[in-house]
Amino acid sequence: MLSHLLSAPYLPFFFAFGLLIALLLLELIALLLGGSLMAAEADGPDFDADLGDAFDLDANAMPDTAELLSASDRMAASRLQPSSPQGLAGWLGLGHTPFMIWLAALLLGFGLSGFILQTAAENLIAAPLTRWIAVPVAALIGVTFAARFARLFARLLPRVESTATSAQFMGGLRGVVTQGTARAGSPAEVRLRDLYGNIHHMRCEPHHPDDVIPEGREVLTVRQRIPNGGGWLLRIIPIE
Repeated sequence: MLSHLLSAPYLPFFFAFGLLIALLLLELIALLLGGSLMAAEADGPDFDADLGDAFDLDANAMPDTAELLSASDRMAASRLQPSSPQGLAGWLGLGHTPFMIWLAALLLGFGLSGFILQTAAENLIAAPLTRWIAVPVAALIGVTFAARFARLFARLLPRVESTATSAQFMGGLRGVVTQGTARAGSPAEVRLRDLYGNIHHMRCEPHHPDDVIPEGREVLTVRQRIPNGGGWLLRIIPIE
């Protein structure tokens, strides 16, 4: 059986599965070492920094919610255009998901469709297709599968962010408390949509320590700088 799979008509597809298994093993090793080959790269700023300055508040500041909402609307109106992949890259699905995930989907689609094609040909015409026919057909199927998988993956995968790394880009966004009740020292999960239309789920505490913000409440994000250059904290203000 193995020698049959290693024969010339099947070899390209067997090789694709071998590469896929190697990628999965490398990813497993990376995860054990605390990293990931398939993790998405960090996103850049979600808006012009000059427009976001209004949402930088001191811990004891008493913000004017109406003014902040007005600034949020102005920021959204002047939002940066998303850098969506165009042309061939867009059709291929590149840029919608990390390249290693796209490559894994391509190898899976190519290898699986190739084995199915050759097996079907042997059952129908008693011989596998030549590689000059089977490889291009399987490659087209694999690329189509990878492109569609990339778009589906990008839509379905929630983006869970760390306030320590991305809060500096998230001030001035509207959202909804989706899980828990936000209190001082007890953050709740907030669902936010950034200026590119991406969904983020972040855990935030109220800006004012006396605020108690229940699940389902609409909120606006502001930023507090951590002392001694420790980065940013993302806080939320309830919208009346």
